Amino acid sequence: MHLPTALALAGIAAAHPFSPSSFSRRAVPTIPNTSTFDILLAGNLNGDTGTFDENVQVMILDMEGNDASTIQSLVSSGVTVLCYFSAGTYEPNRSDSAKFLDADLGNTMEDWPDEKWLDVESENVRTIMKGRIQMAKDKGCMGVDPDNVDGYQPDNNDGFGKPASAHASYVKFLASEAASLDLAIGLKNALDLIPDVVDVVQFAVNEQCHEYSECDAYKPFSDAGKAVFNIEYGGQCGAVEGVTLSTVLKSLDLNELGGQCAASGVAASGAATATGVSAPVTTKPVATATTTTTGVAKPSTSVTPSSSTAATTPSPTAPAEEEEEGDEDEEAGDEDDEEEEPSRPHYHGHRHNRTRGYKEY
Repeated sequence: MHLPTALALAGIAAAHPFSPSSFSRRAVPTIPNTSTFDILLAGNLNGDTGTFDENVQVMILDMEGNDASTIQSLVSSGVTVLCYFSAGTYEPNRSDSAKFLDADLGNTMEDWPDEKWLDVESENVRTIMKGRIQMAKDKGCMGVDPDNVDGYQPDNNDGFGKPASAHASYVKFLASEAASLDLAIGLKNALDLIPDVVDVVQFAVNEQCHEYSECDAYKPFSDAGKAVFNIEYGGQCGAVEGVTLSTVLKSLDLNELGGQCAASGVAASGAATATGVSAPVTTKPVATATTTTTGVAKPSTSVTPSSSTAATTPSPTAPAEEEEEGDEDEEAGDEDDEEEEPSRPHYHGHRHNRTRGYKEY
């Protein structure tokens, strides 16, 4: 039977072969590619966010949206807690927002009118981020998940026009600060940076690599035995040759627990198996199946974004002729864009589907 989250925290230690004390003896925690995970960025574990799966080994939480006692309860139960914050954008309602200077702020982030891109080479920005990493340490987080380190991508139009190498340097700075506090750190999206930073981060977090056919870019992480945590909003989560993924199917809100997908390669014991075909459209995770493992029922979820916010994905059964006809009208306008091929594949500037859970507190 399912236990309320607060009760589950007290009983999950037995499901984990490691203990918090074993991590405390390490310089920086390792996050192996066999790790199962969940993510909750809106709300907190003490709210109405669903049931915590006791087989989840890694939990990603909003750093300011959860207090130290919640984080430390998970850690003491054997869960690796990674704390999320935005490293590449200014958010007006964070506790340290007043510390940013006008010169630190670039263009407004698309779809987030209150949020602005940051100058990743600003010493002031780096000082603020150093403070955020310290906050993660103080709260008991075992690692950090810094978002929005891909302002260099043309689609993001951050207003600074700095090359990918500047952002790779920024990730290395963040990694150095995290390591100095014995914290793990991940690379969020920004697939172009993988060759430059895979050796200094301990895991990766991706949004929609199945939807954009980019999962194979994470092979360097799998080859190094490092976890790749993938979030899909469209229901796709099949296995990828040569890449070990731990995939969860979520709504855009990221406000409920669950949704682990067994087909991706790594999942909690009761996760559902997806076929790669998009699930029915919903606006929040809906339980679609229940399986039983060792007498404990595990819910699985399968979701896609609502039509008003989701990127359209062609039906896998659509005839090729229809797709070609639909593309003909755009060919003329796209010719200029197709004349030059970049030396390295350009990965999509993904919409960062983050909600601002901290605004509720």
